Amino acid sequence: MPGFMRLLQTVVTCVFLLTTSLGHAESQINDYPGVKDPFGDPSNYEFSEDEQSDKEFFHLGRFLMLGVDIGAGIFTGGLGISTAPGVSFGGRLLFFFDRAVALEAAVHYAYHLDQVRTSAGLGVDYDNDFIPITLGFRYYFDTRGAPRAISIANPYLAAGAGIYMRTLTASQSSSGVSAPNDDSKNFGIYGGAGVEFPVYGNHFYIGADVRYHMIFFADESSTLNGLVPAGDRGGDYLTTMLTLTYNF
Repeated sequence: MPGFMRLLQTVVTCVFLLTTSLGHAESQINDYPGVKDPFGDPSNYEFSEDEQSDKEFFHLGRFLMLGVDIGAGIFTGGLGISTAPGVSFGGRLLFFFDRAVALEAAVHYAYHLDQVRTSAGLGVDYDNDFIPITLGFRYYFDTRGAPRAISIANPYLAAGAGIYMRTLTASQSSSGVSAPNDDSKNFGIYGGAGVEFPVYGNHFYIGADVRYHMIFFADESSTLNGLVPAGDRGGDYLTTMLTLTYNF
């Protein structure tokens, strides 16, 4: 009997050691080693292409990004002749569907001085408070096979639409000249491109963004009580921004 008990104890010990060893080996195989360089060669990781892409994306945490922007806004067309460039600033929220496509919602504010003048030198100065509220998409290029100088820039294209709210408040006018204030909400679409450089791990990015906004102003045919010819109040909007984005 002591011999049988000793044999049984030996068998149980061997089974336990074998099970532990196999479990440890399987854990090592399934553990995701982490991505040290987000722009490195994907073949360095022991996953299928689809599984590797998902694991890298989730590991890098680019689900939600919050950014702040500051730059310049410039009107074009007739509005560009009378309206001076202004400082524009605001914020944006990005939600990534995958590593290439993200939904973007943004709100910005800009102040411009709009000086409407006639050929005789008469006119009105308007304070132009401009608020674009936009919703659109970004498409990030796959740069894993590109030179490092390009891959670290995270280049993207952006497109979408929005409501462009403009408030014109007359600040001063020539003697005998009157023009109405205006508060309008105008529909527009935009397209642009940008880059984002990582500056602190995978959490902070500094970038540059350029966009052209095609806006259908409601009063493009206005003459401002005869101050300007019809059609001179039309135009679009160009923005150039420096961006700081935080990756959650």
